[in-house]
Amino acid sequence: MPALGRKRRAEREDEDDGSPEPATQGRRRTTQNDNPSDEDDTGYGNGNGDSDSNAEQMVKKLVRLALACEYSRLPIRRQMIREKVLGSAGRQFKPVFEQAQLQLRSVFGMEMVELPEKEKVTLAQKRGIAAKTQSQSQSKTAQSYTLVSLLPAPFQDPAILPPPSIPTQATEAQYTSLYTLLVSLVALSGDELADTKMERYLRRLGLEDHTPIPGYTKTELLLKRMEKEGYLVKVREIAGGQGEEDVSWMVGPRGKVEVGEQGVRGLVKAVYGDVDGYAEAELERRVARSLGLGDAVVARRDDIPPKKKRGPRRKNGEAEEAEVESDEED
Repeated sequence: MPALGRKRRAEREDEDDGSPEPATQGRRRTTQNDNPSDEDDTGYGNGNGDSDSNAEQMVKKLVRLALACEYSRLPIRRQMIREKVLGSAGRQFKPVFEQAQLQLRSVFGMEMVELPEKEKVTLAQKRGIAAKTQSQSQSKTAQSYTLVSLLPAPFQDPAILPPPSIPTQATEAQYTSLYTLLVSLVALSGDELADTKMERYLRRLGLEDHTPIPGYTKTELLLKRMEKEGYLVKVREIAGGQGEEDVSWMVGPRGKVEVGEQGVRGLVKAVYGDVDGYAEAELERRVARSLGLGDAVVARRDDIPPKKKRGPRRKNGEAEEAEVESDEED
């Protein structure tokens, strides 16, 4: 009997040797399994709360920078974003930019769009482009942006979305009207208007020397402001070997985005008033031709209703049409 008791105690000790591992080892393995690896984290900070917070702050800074630049009518330059928003985190440009776009769209109904570069039209500028192309490949990365509204057209009516109240709504409305008009005149002239013609248009508008804009009573100062803000570009080029300077005006990057083709069409329709039928189609054709969109119009000519037979035109109508055609030829 004593021998049998010792044998049973030995079997129980062997079973104890196969007991579960210590609790410390189990807790260690559980902790390792519960913590996801850095490779599985798709967030900004790769599992680091401080990095996530820094990314959120950069997104907020970029949104504030975009709104401030829009208020001042300044371009949002890529270099400015790197210096004032990203700092040493230059590689975070794309994710920060995309998150800022989401915030601008969902909260403000706006988004950043690329500004086109200024066109190189003078001989010296074209030579510079050719030399740069031969030496190194040009980067196609966008260098500057501007904010545009995403609101549907009915909600962009001045009665719903009035001009900014700083300095005053009346002043902002006057300035918007003037730069829209001048940008449209340049665009309808084939995107290049001689300085002599610009002076002629300003004289007809009563803006040859003075303007109604407070702080910019001189026309020269107002045109310089439009140049600075990118609505217009003044091009100077030495003509021939006589040393004379040819001056012309072109639509600037901001003018192309903010006014654009639709703005020009809207201005023309507002000037001509309500027209319908063949007159409307003919007006669209002439505007498209002036904007250099002749090919697009030819594709839609089948949609133009047949011209109705009319009696002889009045002399005043012939004189008015002749004057318009002479302006287009100029």
